[in-house]
Amino acid sequence: MTSNHQPGEQTLYLIGSRQVKVLAGGTDFVRLQTLDFTIEAAHPLFGKITMSLPDIDVTSASTVRLAPNGVTETWIESPAITFERSGDTQGPFTYHTEKPLTATATMPSWPPPPQVTNPDGSPAGGTLYSTVQLPTFTAGDVSERVDFTAFPPSLGRL
Repeated sequence: MTSNHQPGEQTLYLIGSRQVKVLAGGTDFVRLQTLDFTIEAAHPLFGKITMSLPDIDVTSASTVRLAPNGVTETWIESPAITFERSGDTQGPFTYHTEKPLTATATMPSWPPPPQVTNPDGSPAGGTLYSTVQLPTFTAGDVSERVDFTAFPPSLGRL
């Protein structure tokens, strides 16, 4: 992740949950409506970082589609991200999605298999999704931005 507030790339391990409702789709797919989404990280420069749904979520529905070797989920999310601080400057600093996160994964069945956390905070298990579009965030002014240089989400069932 990069931001205007601190130089260089920063690494975050965001851990949390996503709750979805399965909605009707078509003959080979269903739609997923995100009901709740919150992931958090702790970072020495930024303190607590929280990514969650905005008050009004206008994100297109994600989909789970039949695939030759199982199912493919296309996950689309437009969260907000809040930083507790930036170095010695107290926040909170909240940014809203300019470009939503779009990621996809093919797996034998849905939901993805269970996920656990390694001692260093990184995820293990679940299914690794490929990022189609990295999320970008602004504070209304495009010069105030947070860009993810990588966002390989790994999702798993609880």
